[in-house]
Amino acid sequence: NLPHTWNAVDGHDGNGSYDRGCYWYAKSFKTPVQPLPDGRIILEILAAGQQATVYVNGKGEFYHEGGYSIFRVDITDACREEEENLLAIACSNENKSSVYPQSADFTFYGGLYRGVNLISVPKAHFDLEHLGSSGFMVTAVPCDCGGAKFKLESWPVHADENFTVIYSIKDAQGKEVAGAVRPADSTAVEVYVPDVTLWDCSNPYLYTVTATLQRRNEAYDEVSVRAGVRSFSCDPDKGFILNGIPTPLRGVSRHQDLLYKGNALTREDHYNDAKIIKELGANTIRLAHYQHSQDFYDACDELGFVVWAEIPFISVMNEDPAAHQNCISQLKELVLQNYNHPSIVTWGLSNEITISGKHRRDMLNHHRKLQNYVKRLDPGRPTTLACYAMCHPFHPVSKISDLVAWNL
Repeated sequence: NLPHTWNAVDGHDGNGSYDRGCYWYAKSFKTPVQPLPDGRIILEILAAGQQATVYVNGKGEFYHEGGYSIFRVDITDACREEEENLLAIACSNENKSSVYPQSADFTFYGGLYRGVNLISVPKAHFDLEHLGSSGFMVTAVPCDCGGAKFKLESWPVHADENFTVIYSIKDAQGKEVAGAVRPADSTAVEVYVPDVTLWDCSNPYLYTVTATLQRRNEAYDEVSVRAGVRSFSCDPDKGFILNGIPTPLRGVSRHQDLLYKGNALTREDHYNDAKIIKELGANTIRLAHYQHSQDFYDACDELGFVVWAEIPFISVMNEDPAAHQNCISQLKELVLQNYNHPSIVTWGLSNEITISGKHRRDMLNHHRKLQNYVKRLDPGRPTTLACYAMCHPFHPVSKISDLVAWNL
């Protein structure tokens, strides 16, 4: 029964002695009939703490490191169509030098704590295997004239010259306000929408943008995302500015767990957390210290929070070169999986990473690499990091990201 963690009880006493082991989840299922010849079956794991190995009928092994991001596996060739198949997933929250976080003051829960999905797609579909992203990226930028430019990028796979991508933009009432069509490739399209309603904390207005992969008159695949039109910046004198208006940020940090549930939360649990924070009067949330559930990001989009999203590069930097690659991988997953959320305004590179005082030269170089990766993936959002209280403002790590904050 998912979601599930084996640390729902022992992960809450605060002494760090919770069970860190490797446990198995298993389920039999019948492969659904393919909608079209040569279709694919994709296994979607919404998160597995902290590393996972996937088997189907004893084969098709796939391994993923990182306990907070979506990952998907094409299991088609390992399945027996319209017969019973055995899915087995080994989850481990054992300490491993190549996986972040290495050390922190929160529980590293083990388990399939966000659930698992099977996705059936035709051979031609929007890419589901690119670091867990939706295969569709929307960038909405307001114009001075009251309208907005929507940059639309999708990634169809196995689509020949007979395929097109049809884009549709609908307002919050479901009325189509713009659209576009182009050949099925990854070339971006820019669409102008007049008289837009801006997204802000008091009126978190959301548009629905849909990409449909069509062959002649038949739709093969479709993906929808919600987008908000907003501009933001930071000024040393005026602070945070949203849609041209100085907006003081008052808020909290949030971890993804509840007493006796651990981090195995339902969608309702995530929304309840967001509603409590809204009732408190907050308008900003730091999502500490890892990628959170899509349900919570959705809630932030809907309720109007300004969000700081970050990776679990915290407290200790491991010298293992594989750990550096894991850090980069988790950063890419964070950005690509959450790019479309209008609530997110900054990507966090690390938290209190100077607290140990070790590996300073490697640590600085690694932060510069992370900074460069973010700027290539998402040049529109600034980066940030959090220094611990004793890290002075002239420490070189505080000069790498676009923004910096201190935990006092």
